[in-house]
Amino acid sequence: MFSIAADVRNTLGECPLWCERTRRLYWTDIEASELLALQEGNDAVMRWSLPERLGSFALTEQSHILLMGLASRLAFYDLNTGLFTPVAASPGDTGTRIGDGRCDRTGNFVFGTMDDSYPVKVIGKFHRLNAATLTVESLKLPVVAIPNSICFSPDGGALYYCDSMQGRIMCCDYPSLQNQRVFAKIEGNGAPDGSCVDAMGYLWNAEWGGNRVVRYCPDGSTDTILSSPGFQSTCPTLAGEGFTRLYCTTASVGLSAPSIYEGALLKAKSAVSAGLPESRFEGQVI
Repeated sequence: MFSIAADVRNTLGECPLWCERTRRLYWTDIEASELLALQEGNDAVMRWSLPERLGSFALTEQSHILLMGLASRLAFYDLNTGLFTPVAASPGDTGTRIGDGRCDRTGNFVFGTMDDSYPVKVIGKFHRLNAATLTVESLKLPVVAIPNSICFSPDGGALYYCDSMQGRIMCCDYPSLQNQRVFAKIEGNGAPDGSCVDAMGYLWNAEWGGNRVVRYCPDGSTDTILSSPGFQSTCPTLAGEGFTRLYCTTASVGLSAPSIYEGALLKAKSAVSAGLPESRFEGQVI
């Protein structure tokens, strides 16, 4: 089902986002402190070396500017000049870093922080960078070890999130954060990692250590299971013309003899349904 779209040998590939304006698929290799992009048409891979690890990021209304969730801070990054403009320090406690993140449907950036040591302690939290004020607030959600799976229903009324260590994906009403509930329990041997939501409101989740990507119905039941050659699949996204190409990042970290698929950007022949344009951060670029 999956083949290699880019043999990039990432240590910890994550957070793939499709920009329909530039026709680029961006993602991060967290442990290598690197941003990468695959250019549609010629399959050229671009790389930007960063001063610290990039846990997640968001597109903005200016195609050459990204909002970056770096390990210690939030900042705007100019892809053309390599210049950073500080936005806010990480709201986490000492010894944490920024991890998974995504914009909600109104353009605020929701992200998680996690322990930066091993074994990972349960001290991670979920936060929101408000676009109107460029201020960070902590969300009233339970503390976690490894925050992941942050994404939103098509109408923006539901937030999905997880602690990868707990083997389940959670859901709550948004932005009220009420009605916090279990959305889906992982039935395989893997752990829930990154997710995205398609135009029909189905959630796609990559399973770390599970060799698969699972599509869940809006009620949390399993719709489709796609076998993946990437043992440590990290996050799927629907990209390309009509948002119909399914890509998935992978990781090689911790594997003594990784295969050619571990750390590669993978792609499927086609997706079950089309995706949605990625929500862009609506805050004023400073």
